[in-house]
Amino acid sequence: MTWRHRAGSFALHASGYTRYVAEYDLRVGADADLSWAAAVVERCCHEAGLRITLRDTLAAYPGCVHWHLKYGKEKGTLEVTLWPAQRRAWFKVATNRDGPWIAAAIERLKPCIESALR
Repeated sequence: MTWRHRAGSFALHASGYTRYVAEYDLRVGADADLSWAAAVVERCCHEAGLRITLRDTLAAYPGCVHWHLKYGKEKGTLEVTLWPAQRRAWFKVATNRDGPWIAAAIERLKPCIESALR
């Protein structure tokens, strides 16, 4: 798994500390029908044993669907964003929200989500 550290990925946290954000892009097919993609992402999360703690949108990505995922009572939050207008989907992990289960969860989620976004 290769993490892509995006430009501007350092952000000033409210505590005054700088945090680092890692993003991992998912492949989205050029002809994929994304009208049902949000439901597929949620199904994949459920099948992977993850709990959706937030489903919202982000002002920076108009029309996107953004989720926060947790694994039981474990530390950490995995974020997933689907932006149909730009045919993009990605995982995001902030260092202050990292957890020992996240890498394995991405490995389980990636093929499930990408197969539906072909």
